[in-house]
Amino acid sequence: MIIVSITGPRIKDAFGQVKGSTPYADIFEFRLDLIEEPPLSLLLSSTRKPIIATCRPKWEGGRFDGTERERIEVLEAASMLGASYIDLELKTDKAFLKEFLNRRVESKLIISHHQFAGERLDTAKVYTRMRIHGADIFKFAYAADDVSDIRHAIKFLELAKRDRQKAIAVAMGDYGEPTRILYNKFGGWATYAATEDGKNAAPGQMPAGELKKLYRSESISPKTKVFGVIGNPVKQSKGVYVHNPLFHRAKKDAVYCRFPVKDLRKFMKEIAPMLSGFSITIPHKQEAMEYLDRVDKTATAIGACNTAVRRNGKLYGTNTDAPAALDAIEAVAKVKKKTMLIVGAGGAARAIAFEAKRRGANVFIINRDKSKAEKLAKEFGLMQVDRARIRIAHYDFVVNATSVGMTPNVNESPLPKRALKNKIVFDAVFNPPITKLLRDAKSAGATIVQGTEMYINQAALQFELYAGVKPSKQFMRQLLDTSNSTSSST
Repeated sequence: MIIVSITGPRIKDAFGQVKGSTPYADIFEFRLDLIEEPPLSLLLSSTRKPIIATCRPKWEGGRFDGTERERIEVLEAASMLGASYIDLELKTDKAFLKEFLNRRVESKLIISHHQFAGERLDTAKVYTRMRIHGADIFKFAYAADDVSDIRHAIKFLELAKRDRQKAIAVAMGDYGEPTRILYNKFGGWATYAATEDGKNAAPGQMPAGELKKLYRSESISPKTKVFGVIGNPVKQSKGVYVHNPLFHRAKKDAVYCRFPVKDLRKFMKEIAPMLSGFSITIPHKQEAMEYLDRVDKTATAIGACNTAVRRNGKLYGTNTDAPAALDAIEAVAKVKKKTMLIVGAGGAARAIAFEAKRRGANVFIINRDKSKAEKLAKEFGLMQVDRARIRIAHYDFVVNATSVGMTPNVNESPLPKRALKNKIVFDAVFNPPITKLLRDAKSAGATIVQGTEMYINQAALQFELYAGVKPSKQFMRQLLDTSNSTSSST
């Protein structure tokens, strides 16, 4: 089930949030500590759906600053007015908790515990303490510092499943996003979501409509295959807006999530075994190869991997960036016997340089860290160029293979405008679709190739590996256009 948290802060805001989220909510949580002077009878009669009444005190991350007696009285009143569930904190004074349990009407009890950044996590201890109170539902929420921290939520739900206990476990913040989507996968009773106006009650909550329409979270089960993108950052990734609709169209029981990974070793040990495959982006394209069971010849030669897929329990790596980028560029002009300047020396640069040379281009490398450019040039038999020579050298193609210009740093460019005149300029960055580099290039009279084309090509190859089905590139362009228009309007 999807629980939508109503936060106000004004009563009319709360009514609007209920109305906007009604198509997607199974239960509404009214955060009475966040809604200004809520008239309970009016508020709780705003929907016919089940209601959770929560009045979170300051000492548990909420805003209620009255006495415990006053807080319990608010929740008792909500119970009398028909709230289906009352949320009380595990740290609530035992006397008040016992008093409430004796005086509630028909409301069920959610016992909750929140831990914030810097606090030591002991999942088993929290679960054991909750069992003492005999609540109807256990809720555990904590701040995640890396995506590998979602293992605590999984463990909590495993403990509850063992006892046939209804439970919710959420890792808060961007690093915990998968726990909000995959709750059914791990046996969770429900998940919490934000309202459609984007107001959230906790870090990392996403709109309920996105959970329901994009991720189809309610149809996810323990059998659902999980795919995703790993990197840091991945918030800007368009993969979720492309692969999820593709899986739905192909009638595959699969979901694609974002996994922001700081510590790759931990991720590969603790989270990757649950995944059926994943896309790999900055900064893990090279290091990831160390953890895969097998890497194909192309990725090995490039020295970077952007795709991993599970076959018979083993993870196999490949690189779809290389053909994708050059196919996009050669849709404009062939590279054979032409000169190409590549900015960058990371995974994307390696893939593009490898394939460009294989197709007959004369490739030159320039990078902010000169030693990395020299290393790549030596490894692939290319030429390394100093930045000072960029003004006078002649190149037919200019390629940005760095993250410079990527959302949110949309006003940055890796090259000066004067260096782009009369070139064919390709930017591997696809978010935004038209970067500052491409805007400058177009105004300087250059022919531009958007990173979107590379993205579509490589994602199509990835999806075929994931699902065994060739996707429609036209449909993928429509999906990207829709996601771009949505992003620009929010």
